[in-house]
Amino acid sequence: MALTAFYKVTTLPATLAPNAFYYVLNGNFAESYVTDNAGVAKALGNSAMINALIDQALANWSGAASTVSIVADIAARDALIATLDANAMILVVDASADPTVGEGSALYAYAADTETIYKIAEYESMDVVLNWADIVGGPTSTPAQIDNAVSQAHTHANKTTLDQLGEDAEGLLFKGQGVGSRWTTNNW
Repeated sequence: MALTAFYKVTTLPATLAPNAFYYVLNGNFAESYVTDNAGVAKALGNSAMINALIDQALANWSGAASTVSIVADIAARDALIATLDANAMILVVDASADPTVGEGSALYAYAADTETIYKIAEYESMDVVLNWADIVGGPTSTPAQIDNAVSQAHTHANKTTLDQLGEDAEGLLFKGQGVGSRWTTNNW
């Protein structure tokens, strides 16, 4: 069975190990790469990939954007677009009528010359208020009773196995031995 090596580095080395994950420090972020059997790296959601996706989305954008207009929903966005003769950025507060948006808001760019709408980003709504009494089919216990039950000691069917898990400075241990997800390098 081939083991996968994990590397935390500040720059991607010139020669890469095959079948490995590389995490490369990039300011406040870490770029991630995975290598194939030949040691060739493939980017995983990296800045270069994100920039390429943005460039692709904006390839047909033909002018400068105005200020961002904020509208309530997709119908209001469409009504606003019908009045526009210039490029615009439009934030739709409830974009759930757009089949590509699950819930929440979305930012759209409108290119007036081609009458094209581009979805630029989605924003999940965080304005949720949930009252304990409103949970349909919820527990009959009070939050305090549940907190108390969780804080009580309990046992697991696999407690013997769990007791054999541990950790050291390099990662997870089982029966005192390193588990295969240990870092090969750790220099940042």
